[in-house]
Amino acid sequence: MLAPGGVIFGRHLAQEMDLSAIGSVIDIGGGPGTILVGLRERRPQIAATLMELPTVAAVAKDILSEYGADDVIVEEGDITVAPSIGRHDLAILKAVVQVLPPDQARSSILNAARCLTPGGEIAIAGWGVVDDDRLGPPEGVFLNLTFLNLYRHGESYTEGQYRAWMTEAGFRDISRSRLPDGSTLFRARLTG
Repeated sequence: MLAPGGVIFGRHLAQEMDLSAIGSVIDIGGGPGTILVGLRERRPQIAATLMELPTVAAVAKDILSEYGADDVIVEEGDITVAPSIGRHDLAILKAVVQVLPPDQARSSILNAARCLTPGGEIAIAGWGVVDDDRLGPPEGVFLNLTFLNLYRHGESYTEGQYRAWMTEAGFRDISRSRLPDGSTLFRARLTG
């Protein structure tokens, strides 16, 4: 059910970013991997990898095949424990960080940095980012209450928390923007 939404998100991300220098992308925790399908509509020559937990990776291959994306590498792994075995120019984490407890959220960003080539980019997207005072934006506050009830340790993290984790991982030029669907996008480049 998430596959069509992933394609749409991938298209939005492709419009938001300059992909001309991207040779390889990894979608971390990307479910069916269809974000990669939407992203590659604009630049089909980009090599693509999906990193997912084993149970999800097992079904992702069939879904990607339905979208004609048999060339996407599906790698089993847990970003909270270890980075990808490969190195990429772009790492995408959509709707991953906010469903994790703070220590694992931090680890996921640190390990995502280890998946990148020097100067590589990260794109962290999702709903539920809140301002540092935790009073807004309204949808972030609402989702914070939702995350607290649905996930054992998930929550809407603040912009300051994202920036601190990204800085610790070696990212610079951190920016926060809003995508056409209203979700938040953090982007940054790895020092190197």
